[in-house]
Amino acid sequence: MLGQSTLEIRYLEKRRNGTLRERAEATENVFSVIDSLGKEKIWYFHDTIFGNDLTPDQMRWFMNGERDARKGYKATWPMIEAFTIGAGLTIGLNLETNAFFIPPLVGIAMILPRVHVAKGSISNPLMEGDEFYATGYARVGRTKRVIRSIIAGFVGVGVGLAANQLVINPNFRKP
Repeated sequence: MLGQSTLEIRYLEKRRNGTLRERAEATENVFSVIDSLGKEKIWYFHDTIFGNDLTPDQMRWFMNGERDARKGYKATWPMIEAFTIGAGLTIGLNLETNAFFIPPLVGIAMILPRVHVAKGSISNPLMEGDEFYATGYARVGRTKRVIRSIIAGFVGVGVGLAANQLVINPNFRKP
């Protein structure tokens, strides 16, 4: 950490190539800062007027759930389903440009199901079953599921369009 004020926190970030880059983050987006001596200063405060509905301890559990979902939630089956729906409907209904409406609809449908915490992704076994941990996990997991489903749906539509044009109904003219 380079410095802090009431508006922002400045710090050095190590890039992939090993160089350091100076960055700044607004204090409203920071939970806590650990200085060079190892002392933690918590910037987060519980105030429902500002939208901070959780206590600092509850927010720690929430952030742990978000972190574990970023690391461990894969959304494999929703991606397979979105790919299958995209390719299957495109081929089955012989859709062309209308097929590009399928992935956003599949993405919207992926918002609804509940996100289950993957057993291997929990970093601390004591967090299992905590509602704040599960809420943080579901928030990141749902976002990952929707985005990956939309991408897989577009890939499926592309495969379906290619299959329609190249295999099922080739538009080659014979002389």
